[in-house]
Amino acid sequence: MSLFKIQINAGSPAVYSPNTITVYVNDSVFWFNGDPTNAHWPAPGAANPKGFIQYQVPPNSSSNQVGFPAPATIPYICVNHPGESGTIIVKTYKKSAFAGKTKKGAFAGATKKGGLKTKKTALAGTSKKGAYGKKTKK
Repeated sequence: MSLFKIQINAGSPAVYSPNTITVYVNDSVFWFNGDPTNAHWPAPGAANPKGFIQYQVPPNSSSNQVGFPAPATIPYICVNHPGESGTIIVKTYKKSAFAGKTKKGAFAGATKKGGLKTKKTALAGTSKKGAYGKKTKK
């Protein structure tokens, strides 16, 4: 799970940065209002102002985090300022370091017999001489 920030930059209209953001299922987003004078209220629509967060984001502060449980493309607006809009694209899954096939590493599978030429030891195979230099029984 990752956390993404959407910056609200002052202007007429204010601008969401990034304006379109791609996240993955179970990731979270929050908005930071960098507008020093106006509160902003990102919402999925004017009819649903509390669709993301329960309140306006005051100047120079952050909203709560909003999670996304399913893939979707979600356009949003600022309830307080018509013309301010953005889009959140939620994708199915995010490939991580261990989400797919990995190459065989040092301990992942069979390895070639030593690249270095070494004498066999008791741990590497049957030895002909014991700990004290005498022959051992097989």
